[in-house]
Order: sequence, then structure tokens, then C-alpha cells
Amino acid sequence: MEKSNIFQSLSVLVGTIIGVGLFTLPYITVRSGVWTMLFYFLLLSAVTILIKLIYGEIVLRTKDIHRLPGYVGKYYGPRHKKVALIIVLIAVNLSILAYIIFGGIFLHQLLSPAFGGDVFAYATILFIIEALIVFFGLKLIASVEFAMMAFLFLVIGLIIWRGWGEINISNYHLFDWQYAILPYGPIFFAIDGGAAIPEVCKLLANKKADIKSAIFWGTFISVIITLIFAVFIIGITGNNTSPDTLSGLSFIFNNGVIKITLVFGLLAIFTSLLITMQSAREIYRWDMGINNNLSWLLAGAIPYFLYVIGFNNTTKVVGLAGAIIGSLIGIIYILLALSIKKKAEQKSIIKNKINKGVAYGLALFLILGLICELWEVFN
Repeated sequence: MEKSNIFQSLSVLVGTIIGVGLFTLPYITVRSGVWTMLFYFLLLSAVTILIKLIYGEIVLRTKDIHRLPGYVGKYYGPRHKKVALIIVLIAVNLSILAYIIFGGIFLHQLLSPAFGGDVFAYATILFIIEALIVFFGLKLIASVEFAMMAFLFLVIGLIIWRGWGEINISNYHLFDWQYAILPYGPIFFAIDGGAAIPEVCKLLANKKADIKSAIFWGTFISVIITLIFAVFIIGITGNNTSPDTLSGLSFIFNNGVIKITLVFGLLAIFTSLLITMQSAREIYRWDMGINNNLSWLLAGAIPYFLYVIGFNNTTKVVGLAGAIIGSLIGIIYILLALSIKKKAEQKSIIKNKINKGVAYGLALFLILGLICELWEVFN
């Protein structure tokens, strides 16, 4: 049982991280350059792992169950909780919105040749299926994630095997100053997965010594898969790389391989959306005191409404969500890390050594990154 829980916790984290962001990065890499992307990956991956470990420590040091706004309220008071709640809900709803947009695109490409219909209809179908699964809770989600992650590895291996001979070294553009800040938000979005940390702690509640390793390795595996996928795709498609990645592959692969890649895309989106919607539901329930069924309804209805009224620009949605997740929410975690040491309710197996100098320096870096990304999104 314990081994099963370790694998499930890794599956939940990897499945949450590998989602929509994976399919935005090849296009971003083509524009900004491979060296630029590698630089951001190294830097932001380290920051992301630290932030996830901080979140894990917060969860383990607190007796009550909360999502991020609840922890802010507990350690900094109700006024700060309201600010955190607004930030987190904006980020979560933008994330779910991105999954709905991309899910509709991929499902439409996969099924419309046989059944017809438009992107909106397919996005709605996918959304309804996801919402019903979330309604049944974490136990089903963890089981689904375990099966999904195994299939993701299988499919991405098949894509690499079939496309290896199509790689062209001339497709690798190394650097472009014009787009030097472009990867910041999308990479943070692609490797986040913070919504899964409470689930990881739940699954390993009887084996807490493995929580730190699960967080590190789950994030590390996801980063490596995402990086390999981005570098591999641009080696194949080069300047023909599309914003959603998969439609650009139609110029290279035959119809069978395209269908497999679309299934892969849907799986990645499907698994991430499950955990993110569950996270939103728990924020409404735990931190706002809303009943269980209404919390479930709000978790899906708000982002779906945004989609219905026309918020469907993939690049802007992903960039903005990544900037908020990586910078503003990252800063909240860092500030909590300073407070939790003095006010902790119980011991934690995870003990992050972070002083005020490191915390404020990292917060300044994240603020500058946010400003740059907002300039990129709205300019």
C-alpha cells in the first residue's frame, strides 16, 4: 500500500505539471531561442522546486487543512487572506480556462473529421466530463492520474521514436534579444503544479519521510520531460511550429501519428485539469466556507463562463497565468516560509532554510519577472 501511495503521489504531481504549458513552449522556444529557454528552465525550475518544498512544509506544519489563502489568513490575518484569495482565484481560473481552450482545440482536431462540430462544442464536452470526474473526489483522481502518467510516457516515447529522423539542426535558433523575456510566464505555467502539493501530502500521510523526495522527483521528472519535448518538437517543425504545437506537426507526420499526438495532448490536459479543478473546489470549500456542491459548481462555472464570452487567446491566457502563478503566488509562499518558523503548530519532515535576505532577494527577482511578463502580454 505504501509503495502504491508513493507512485500515486508522483503520478498526481507529474500529471498536474505536464499539461497545457507543455504545448506552448516549442513555439516560445522558436521565437526566443534555445539558449534563452535553457537559461530560464534552469533558473525557474530551481525556484519552482524551492516554492513547492515551502508549500509542503507549510502543509505539514499546520494542523488544519487549507489551501493557500487559508494559510495566509492563519499566519498573517484575514485582511491578507483576502488579497491572497483574489490572487489565487485569478490564477486558478486562468489555468482552468487555458485547459478548456486547448482541450477544445485538440478534441476538435481529433474527432471533427468523423463527427463534425466546432471547437466550442468539443471544449464544452471535455469540460463536462472533467467536472463530473472532479465531483467524485481525490480517490478517483489519484487512480486516474496513475494510469494516465504511464500512458503519457508511452506516447511521448512513441512520438520521439517516429520523429527522430525528421530532426533538422538548422531549425535550432539559439537566441533573440527581441523575445528575451518571453519564456518567463509560460515556463512558470508549464512547470508549476503547486495545486497537487496538498494531495501529495495526503497520499503520503502515513509515510511523511517520502514527501520531500516525491515533491523533488515529481517536479524534476516533469521538467525533464517538458524540456525534451520542447527541444525535440522544434527540431522537427522549426519555423512551422504552431502556437498549440500539435497542428504544426501535421506538416511532418502522417495522420496516424497526428492522432496519437492529439491523444497525448488530451491526456496531458485532462490530468492537469482534474487536479486544478479539485484545487479550486477546495479553495471555495475550505477557505471561503462554501458548501461542497456549490464549491464544485463555482470551480468549473467561472472559467467556463470566461471561455463562453470570448477569453480564448491561448498565448495571453497562458502568459498571464504563468506570471501570476510564478511571481505573485511565489512571493506569498516565500513570506509564509518566514512566518511558519515562528508560528508552526507541529513538526515537519521538510525544513527549508530560508532567511530574510534570501527571501527578499528572491521576491525582488519575481517582482521584476512579473513586470517584464506583463509588459510582454499587454504590449
